[in-house]
Parts: sequence; C-alpha cells; structure tokens
Amino acid sequence: MMAETVPTETEIVERKGALLGLFDRMLPIVDGIADSFRFATLLGLALVIWVCVWMLYFGGFELTTALLVAVIIILPILVLLRFWLGLEDLKKLPQTVESLVSDARGEVRERVAGIRASEQKLGLISSAGKLWELRSLADEARQLLGSYVNIGSLVNPVSLVLGFLSLLFIPGLALAGLALAVLALF
Repeated sequence: MMAETVPTETEIVERKGALLGLFDRMLPIVDGIADSFRFATLLGLALVIWVCVWMLYFGGFELTTALLVAVIIILPILVLLRFWLGLEDLKKLPQTVESLVSDARGEVRERVAGIRASEQKLGLISSAGKLWELRSLADEARQLLGSYVNIGSLVNPVSLVLGFLSLLFIPGLALAGLALAVLALF
C-alpha cells in the first residue's frame, strides 16, 4: 500500500487558485445553459401535451396512437431533463468545494454571488453550442475534484450529442405545435 501524501501549502494555494478560476469560467455558462434547458424542457412537455390533445380531440386519433406518439416525442425531452438536473447539480459545485476546502469559503461565496448577480442568460441555440465549452470545463473540474462530483454524464461526448440534438428538436416541435394550432382553428 502506498502512503497518502499530504499536499504542501503551495499545492493547496495552486489548487485553490485553479478552482476559483474554474468557477469564474464555468458557473456563468452552467447557469445560462441550465436556464435554457429548463425552458426547453418545460416547453417540450407543454408541446407534448398539446400534440396529444390535438390528436385526441381534433385529429380523431385513438388513445393508443396518441400515447405512442407522446412516448416517442418525449424521449428527447427526457434527455433535456437529465441534462437540466445534472446542470443544477453542477451549479451546487461551489458548495461541494466549500465543504472540501474550508479556507476558500469566503472567496467562493464572493465569486458565486458576483457570478449569479451578472445573470448571463443564453438563448436556446447558443446553449447548444456552449455545451462543448462546458464539456472541457467539466472535465477540468473532474480532474481537480476527483470523485467528489458526479459530472460524468456532462463530460460524455455521446450524452452531449444527444443533448445537442434534443435541444434542436424543441424548435421543430414548437413549429409542429404551431401548425397543429392553425389546423385546429381552421
């Protein structure tokens, strides 16, 4: 068995600086993407309900057909929900680090407060592009923090592709919902 080495004071200061720099770069992106994913998820759920209502009441489809279509179109929304929940957990990263690194408490709180006060919001399409930037930052956080944070799904390229495609699915679903609304009115 290898003996566990205790980090030196300079290593602690370097890690602390790296974590604070990581927070400065990552939290605004995570906050903006999480808001976009929440909006896309809720919009997608509303559109699924609308498509089912249209199929049952205006389209004359059977219940099983409407449910089958709902199950198919809800799959990308479930991917978005998974990302949203993962991003919300990632937003709690400062609290996790704060419990791990007691001497950085004040600085972490100040930086998080400053970042949240800036309220940088991203659009739906720009959030999809920011996923790739988030992947590299999340990978860096995973290297710094090890097993203390569960961000593997946000670093996985296959999950990122599914999240990107799911985000692109929502505008198409919105257009289909709009077309169904026009058909219902006329």
